[in-house]
Amino acid sequence: MNQPTNRNARGSALFNLIGGIVILLATLYFLVKLATGGYQPGTVEESTRAAVQTRIQPQGSITEGDGVPVGERKGDKIFAKVCVQCHAADSNTPDSPKITHNAEWAPRIAKGLQTLFDHAWNGFNAMPAKGGQSDLTEQELKRVIVYMANQSGGSFPDPDAAPAAAPASGASEAAASAAPAAEGAKEAGAAGGEDVAAAGKKVFDGLCFGCHSATSAIPDTPRITHNDEWAPRIKKGKDTLFKHAIEGFTDKGMMPAKGGNEALTDDEVKAAVVYMVNQSGGKF
Repeated sequence: MNQPTNRNARGSALFNLIGGIVILLATLYFLVKLATGGYQPGTVEESTRAAVQTRIQPQGSITEGDGVPVGERKGDKIFAKVCVQCHAADSNTPDSPKITHNAEWAPRIAKGLQTLFDHAWNGFNAMPAKGGQSDLTEQELKRVIVYMANQSGGSFPDPDAAPAAAPASGASEAAASAAPAAEGAKEAGAAGGEDVAAAGKKVFDGLCFGCHSATSAIPDTPRITHNDEWAPRIKKGKDTLFKHAIEGFTDKGMMPAKGGNEALTDDEVKAAVVYMVNQSGGKF
């Protein structure tokens, strides 16, 4: 009767020994994993902050429209979402210039980009500020204005390639973009004819380009390098062209005083006129 009991006792002891070895090995394994798992006692505080941020971060996000962040929307996209309601080519909204209808845009383009921007930013007549899209930034608004104007006969430069945008307080963008030209023109006055021509080009590139570029579609506005369009004007003489450019002129078309940039001096305007004339068959 004792023989089976002793055998059972030896089997139980062997089982306990093997079980203990397994437990020991498992414990050693987890200690090694803990030691090599990147835990550093010196970074407890930093890890805790990261862990808190992870726990409280939003589980999702909501995007509106096409998901493009505010400030990065392009002119054509803004037009299709906002401005198309009143400025579409087939719109029936009274006194709203329709895109691609050059005749409707021409007198507005002649006022200059800054005036168009001020009207769009602050609202004008029946047009609400920013076209009713309150989250538009200054740069986005300029993009869509340039898009519509250039689809309708204008030649405004890309606002993203131009100098920094002017503030909405009404400071003239044209003045800002033409500031380097103004400085150049002042220096050129004492330097000679070649420098005056270079300064005139700077004023043209910063301001006059919008209406007088070679590809402009604004009616009754002479385009640079189009000699036939400038010829009858050149015949009137330098003083007449200077007077019209400085004081403004209305005939079939409309030229605002100093191209809409009252910050320009008379000499700066004259330099731009000389540059355009001499690029278009004249010899001022």
